[in-house]
Amino acid sequence: MKRTLLIALLVVLAGVPAAAAVAPTGGATDAPVPAVNDAVSTDENDHDNYTRLYVDAQDSYLDLKPGQSGTFTVVVENGEDETVDVNPHVFTSPTDRNPIEESWVEIDGPDSIDAGEEAEYEVSVAVPEETEIARYTAQIAFTDETVSAAGGPERPIHAAYTSVNVWKEPTVQILSSTYINTQVEAGDSVSKQIVIENTGEEAVPLSPERAQQQGTCMGTHCPQQVDQSWIDIDAPSQIAPGETATVTVTVSPDADADRGRYDTSIDLGLDDPNRRDRNGYWQEVSLSFVVWEQPEEAYEAEFDVSERADNVTLTLNPQNRRTAENADEASFDVTFVSPDGERIEAERVQISQSGYVNLGASPERGASQDGAYATNGGGTEFVYELDEPAAGKWTAEIMPEDTIGFQYEITQNESDDDESDE
Repeated sequence: MKRTLLIALLVVLAGVPAAAAVAPTGGATDAPVPAVNDAVSTDENDHDNYTRLYVDAQDSYLDLKPGQSGTFTVVVENGEDETVDVNPHVFTSPTDRNPIEESWVEIDGPDSIDAGEEAEYEVSVAVPEETEIARYTAQIAFTDETVSAAGGPERPIHAAYTSVNVWKEPTVQILSSTYINTQVEAGDSVSKQIVIENTGEEAVPLSPERAQQQGTCMGTHCPQQVDQSWIDIDAPSQIAPGETATVTVTVSPDADADRGRYDTSIDLGLDDPNRRDRNGYWQEVSLSFVVWEQPEEAYEAEFDVSERADNVTLTLNPQNRRTAENADEASFDVTFVSPDGERIEAERVQISQSGYVNLGASPERGASQDGAYATNGGGTEFVYELDEPAAGKWTAEIMPEDTIGFQYEITQNESDDDESDE
């Protein structure tokens, strides 16, 4: 191996100008000359003196509760031409925030590996009952050989990395959806409730923070900026052991608020002793609402009536799927205007309700849960009828009440020409 390295070095030096590779014969006798032997020695220390063992760990990242244990397998291959003695042990670094204790770990496997062979090691990790919630780390090293990079601490060369996420069952659960979608008329208010349960043995602090604007959005479909004075949060200061608490979020936009969609979020300020502090995403409630205005004038839908028409039906579907639980039911005032200007108050002849049930929907995404059934969508349909309309251009004046929008459909029921002639 030394012969190979020396040849490689000489090839490199051959490309260096003569003045840099050979000491001059004139006055400047102290010019540096590359130290060939030193370069070979350094290269040997960096590469040739390490034992060729190849370590492969399988499923070495564990999730365990205090008092539980888990195992994983490490395969070590010997790439040397002779048997290698190994020393399986736990290695931790001074830079590990939460090192795995050596007493947690047992390593079962041979003390030597034959040339060119593989050996399997079963690593068992047992977490003591009193262990605090955290992520613990270590390495399972198989030799005492170490290396240091850039002046950092020594680390093993032949090792498998492992971590144990120690956790406990949460004692605080948010029973209602953490995604609130609603709509509110400008100048009005809407309230939504969030129910939280404490199954622990200690009272849990509860301190919801005022809504904060989410991120930065660019483009025409971005939500509006939320005025913080519109958001009111009412909640107790704590949740007693074994009890539930209700947080009421009320949205009250000003009467002159701009129409459109508003998105924000609320941090409930919960302190679950069985969750790590930095994992606060679970207690964040997403709040999205649409502000709308009640029109002063009716919507006008024009339609042509043929001479064969027996009657005309107008079907209206209000869009109130995301309103408050205590909101008034949607309604309409409908007037038909004939071609000669006669105004006819429309008579509602039918009301029907529809719904959509999904057995696989998650309530966290806005579906309401009723036992095994999750409902999402559906609504009410209103039907108005106009009998024996005169042929010509008609207008349906539609004034909605207590709805953010509606869909309409106008249908003509026509008789056959032959039947009308009889």
